[in-house]
Amino acid sequence: MLDRRTLPLSALRAFERTGHHLNMGKAGDDLGVTHGAISHQVRALEKELGVKLFIRANNRLQLTDSGLRLLKAVSEGFDRILDGTQYLDPDSLSGNLVIGCTQTAGANWLAQIIGNFHQEYPQITIRTVEIKPEQREIPREIDVAICYGEPMADDRRVEKLISQQIFPVCSPRMLHGAEASVTKPEDLTQFPLLHEGLDNWARWFTAMKISMPEHTKTILFFSTNLALSAARHGFGVALCNRYEAQQDLLEGRLIRLLDTAIPERNSYFLLAAQTDGQSLRARLFEEWLKDAFK
Repeated sequence: MLDRRTLPLSALRAFERTGHHLNMGKAGDDLGVTHGAISHQVRALEKELGVKLFIRANNRLQLTDSGLRLLKAVSEGFDRILDGTQYLDPDSLSGNLVIGCTQTAGANWLAQIIGNFHQEYPQITIRTVEIKPEQREIPREIDVAICYGEPMADDRRVEKLISQQIFPVCSPRMLHGAEASVTKPEDLTQFPLLHEGLDNWARWFTAMKISMPEHTKTILFFSTNLALSAARHGFGVALCNRYEAQQDLLEGRLIRLLDTAIPERNSYFLLAAQTDGQSLRARLFEEWLKDAFK
């Protein structure tokens, strides 16, 4: 079995180039060695691993299943090494990074992503700027904006990040053991409904094909973040998506009521400079953000 001390790096390079081209001559050209040297390295690697990595069919090389798995692992490993070498100089990363987001996104899931990113790249000075839900014009000072609702692109780049569904949540202590009584959408009207400045409750009841009774108790907040805070304290039922409530659900501060959900009114979008004009700091954070969503 291979370990770090015996890892045959030269053979792995020969295998990776051969797997890329499916041609040992071209692999040799890439590495500046002969076809014979590549063939020797690949055979030695197969012997070391005890598996066939290539077969020849119709006079062409093909990767075996084992070869395909190894090629994926080796290619990703080499890519990570190359990425790491780009950021060895702290001065190449030092400087400011301005991130824009809504209050709800920042408080409920983005702060953790930003914090983890800063631990990895502490030389970057991060500043956050609030943007409103459905805000169309985003200030130019913002390097990377995470917007609820599609913003104006101007000369910048806009990409959809995620589309979510919303569902009702409340504090478990609000039910006092009466979970069984909440079995259908109409049952929610026995509790105060916490509104978040959008029309989500109206959309919710319309999607459920029922009318919200006029006597239903409501509290209207100006943001989802405040509605969720009230829900945590047991003051009513709020609507949210899984990113907004995931930590509360995991730690038991909130529970989900009913399995039904409806699409969010808007998706989350990323706004950033065009790739060729983007700073290294912004590019790194954008990649980090997208990896977090994966």
